[in-house]
Amino acid sequence: MVGLFKLFKKMIRKGGLCYIMDNDERNQYVKVAMTKALLELLNTKNLKDIKISEITEKAQVGRVSFYRNYKDKEDILKQYLDKIIKEWKLQDQMPFELIMKTLFEHLVAYKDFYILLYQKDLFYLFRNTLKKLMIQDNQLSNPEAYAVAYMTYGIYGWIKEWIARGMQESPDDIYAFMEAQKTDKSHI
Repeated sequence: MVGLFKLFKKMIRKGGLCYIMDNDERNQYVKVAMTKALLELLNTKNLKDIKISEITEKAQVGRVSFYRNYKDKEDILKQYLDKIIKEWKLQDQMPFELIMKTLFEHLVAYKDFYILLYQKDLFYLFRNTLKKLMIQDNQLSNPEAYAVAYMTYGIYGWIKEWIARGMQESPDDIYAFMEAQKTDKSHI
């Protein structure tokens, strides 16, 4: 009977049908629930003021699930950021113009999330992720690494200011403004 009880504990309701999740599915469910819970809590509190117990309670998962999946609260945001950036699908041979346009489109698609990061002084998480994406090759020479860092931080600053101003321009418009800066130095 105990074995049957354990089996039922693994079941969830999905579309009116009972479904037994395997470990990977259960882990995914827990991560999604904790991410959603943290994002909801961030709407009303700063990250430092949110307790792990609040996240797990809101997500309706055990505290052990938190520590099994994350190092700290910030790690939830880092993993979510990594996930959505992977959805953006940066490709190695993509021309710079297309990289930037699709990046701006990605930022608009997740506008609420990025604005929340900015408002809660957590936007540096995006910067760190962007830097990892741009400097994928650890074998860069020093001048190459400096050039990539220069571009990365410039792009980051551009995006941060766009978000600070409410992302009023479309991805095409913000890209066009960026391209115009290559030739127009009158504002500097």
